[in-house]
Amino acid sequence: MKKVTYLLMISLGLSLFSCESNLDEVPLSFLEESNSFNSAEDANSAIGAVYHRLRGIYGMNMINMGDLTADDLEVRPENGLASEIDKLLFNSAHPWFNSFYTNSYILIDRANRVIENVPNIAMEDEEKQRIIAEAKFLRALAYFNLVRSFGDVPLVISVTDDITNVQIERTDSEEVYEFIIKDLIEAEVNLPLSYSEENMVGRATKGAAKAILSKVYLTVGQWENAAKKSKEVIDLGIYDLFPSYEDVFQPENRNGREHIFSVQYSCILSEYGSSMAINFAIYFTYPINLGGGSYQVTPEYADSFLQGDSREGVAVIYEKELADGTIVESRTGPHTDKYWDPMPCGSSSARNNFMVIRYADVLLMYAEALNELGGPNQEAYQAINKVRQRARTGNDSQLVDLEGLNQAEFRDAVLQERSWELAFEGHRRWALLRTGTYIEKMNASGIPAEEKHLLYPIPINQMDINLALTQNPGY
Repeated sequence: MKKVTYLLMISLGLSLFSCESNLDEVPLSFLEESNSFNSAEDANSAIGAVYHRLRGIYGMNMINMGDLTADDLEVRPENGLASEIDKLLFNSAHPWFNSFYTNSYILIDRANRVIENVPNIAMEDEEKQRIIAEAKFLRALAYFNLVRSFGDVPLVISVTDDITNVQIERTDSEEVYEFIIKDLIEAEVNLPLSYSEENMVGRATKGAAKAILSKVYLTVGQWENAAKKSKEVIDLGIYDLFPSYEDVFQPENRNGREHIFSVQYSCILSEYGSSMAINFAIYFTYPINLGGGSYQVTPEYADSFLQGDSREGVAVIYEKELADGTIVESRTGPHTDKYWDPMPCGSSSARNNFMVIRYADVLLMYAEALNELGGPNQEAYQAINKVRQRARTGNDSQLVDLEGLNQAEFRDAVLQERSWELAFEGHRRWALLRTGTYIEKMNASGIPAEEKHLLYPIPINQMDINLALTQNPGY
């Protein structure tokens, strides 16, 4: 099992992502992999290494990339690196872009190794095809994040054999999206509906491939395909909303009926824990060392909820009651309780999974896609109202079922519903970009945005390594 890990570590240290860009001597070749992919155990170890890299892409990394440059989340100014992201004051040297880019391509390289080598292993065919499908799903997910973030990116679809072949030009984003769709379609065929083995929980499923594919179709404006795939997820009959909104975020409910695909964090080892809980906690409330974080809800978001919306009490808090009954008030404005963990395993290590996609998101995607096909119909209303009905509390709730809207009004309603339902889960920026409202919403929030902010800069570190890369306009 260890030999695959060693191989990946050594080869990746010499490949496209090496920080040593001015080596005088070039090794003749990479290590041969023929002795590393010989058994089912090797295949499972290799796919495990691909999943492991998700932790370097999601968690706070995706919140920074997908929420912090939007209008619902902000940080206090003492958090310098985060504040640069928050205020759109970043440039190509910001280390978080390089980390996100590098971790994504490391995952892609690991997935490529699985896809190229596992077919040659003598093992049970169903298991073999499933592992290859998992690798394609994860590779597609990584490319989806990259192309949404940076636009045209190098499309690397085979193993890098030596360090002399690292001058790779950016591929047109349309071609990247076509490849993502192809990977997900192929992955869907051989992924299972679910896993019965406890140690397999959290791995890619048929529903996850359909759900992410729906989001890809939505992103590129293929409304009919987006609606079709969302409906297929709904028709599987294995997902549903939790009874209450609060249930979605309890660490004890991880991988529950609403969670279609999540990045797994745990307290098996402290380094496997997630850092969302402490980053969002009110200061002097985090159970270990009474710490807290600088990530906060914007006042505008806090004031946006309608009367009788139960999501407000989870998404926005001004105080927190500790285990001993002590109530700690925030001195810096509203926070969110979505990532609270009463029993974390370290100072920045908790049990919260990162939910890449959940069932409420699919319902809202279905409603959005149907509306774009010609305005809201009965099924579109049913989908969005199902989300609203879960959140509604009290007989005098203003969160009534939607009806009688035109296409533009329904589009705005879905975007607002996504904000209330999915805030701080890594979605807001992408939704604003997809609907063409990013610059408008950011300027309205008091943060000047312009055309260049529709993409992130290609990290300068990567341009130093790969001289074939070009920079995005404005950076």
